[in-house]
Amino acid sequence: MEGVIDAVTRDLLTRTPGFDWVVTEFVRVVDARLPPRVFHRHCPELAHPGVTTPSGVPVQLQLLGSDPEALAANARQALRLGATGLDLNFGCPAKLVNRHDGGASLLRDPRRVHAAVSAVSRAVGDEIPVTAKIRLGFSDRRLALACALATQEAGARRLVVHGRTRDEGYRPPAHWEWIGRIHQRLSIPVVANGDIWTLEDYWKARTLSGCRDVMLGRGALADPWLAARIRHWQATGERLPDTPWEARARILADFAALQRSTLPTRVVTALIKQWLNHMRQRDHEAARRFQAVKRLRELDALLAGLEPPATANRPPFPVRADHRAEPA
Repeated sequence: MEGVIDAVTRDLLTRTPGFDWVVTEFVRVVDARLPPRVFHRHCPELAHPGVTTPSGVPVQLQLLGSDPEALAANARQALRLGATGLDLNFGCPAKLVNRHDGGASLLRDPRRVHAAVSAVSRAVGDEIPVTAKIRLGFSDRRLALACALATQEAGARRLVVHGRTRDEGYRPPAHWEWIGRIHQRLSIPVVANGDIWTLEDYWKARTLSGCRDVMLGRGALADPWLAARIRHWQATGERLPDTPWEARARILADFAALQRSTLPTRVVTALIKQWLNHMRQRDHEAARRFQAVKRLRELDALLAGLEPPATANRPPFPVRADHRAEPA
C-alpha cells in the first residue's frame, strides 16, 4: 500500500467506526539508523499522545528491511519517538523492493525472517508489541508455514498473512484455506488478508481461514465504508446499503481539501486518480467517472467531474461507535 495509505487517508478511513488499528506505509530501512524526520513523515501521528488517528484508532509504524542490526537500531529510534507498536513487512511484492532485498524477498529463507523479527523484538523488549506480515511464500508455498513459525518463534505477537505468493502478486484468487493451515499451527493471533472486497468476501475469508480477524487493504480504498459495513453486520445482523457515489465523491473531495494545503495540486490530482482507480474496480459509477476525468490535469476540473447531483443527500450509515462485537 505504499503511496496510498498516508496519514490523511488513515484519518478519513477511520472517521467511521470499523477499524481496530491501522498501519503506516513502510519506512524503508537499509543499513543505518534513520533521522526522526523520516519517522514523522511516515507517521505524523507520533506527534500526538497515544499515536492514533484523530478519531482515536491506534497506528502501528511499519518497517521494511532485511539487515537485523539496522532494523534493531531503527526499532529503538521508533521507540524513543513514541511508537506504540511496530509492524515488519515481509509481504511487499514490488520488484524494486525485492531487488533491493526487502519485503517478500526474505520469504525464500525462514532463517532471515527469524533474524529480522528477533532483532526487532530484542531491541524493544516488552515495551511495545512487534507484529509481522507475510505472504504464502516467494515463488511457491513450500516455506509458508516455516516462515510463519519463524515470526512466532522470534517474538512476533501477531501475524498477518496475505493469501498469495509474491509471484502471484494480486492475481485472484487469494488462498484463504492456506492461511487456515498456518492459523492451525500458530499460537499467536493470525489475521487473514487478500481479496476482501465485500461483506461476503469477509465471511468467506473468515470461514476458510478460521481466523477471527481480517486485514483490509485495497478493499478499504475500493469501498471506504467496508469496515463499517462489516462492523454493523457483526453487531446487528443487518446489511447496510451499497455505498452510493455521493459518499465516495465526498471522501475524495475531503481528501483533496486536506492534501492541497501541503502538496502541489498536480500531486493531489494524481493521488485522487489513484484512489479513484481503486474504487472503479468494484463500482460502476466510479468506473464511469474515472473514464471521464482520467486525462484531466487541473485539480478543480477533476473535482468538478466527481461532483454528485446537486439534489443528493448525505447517505445515512447507521453505525454506532459502541458496536464492538468483533475486530474487523
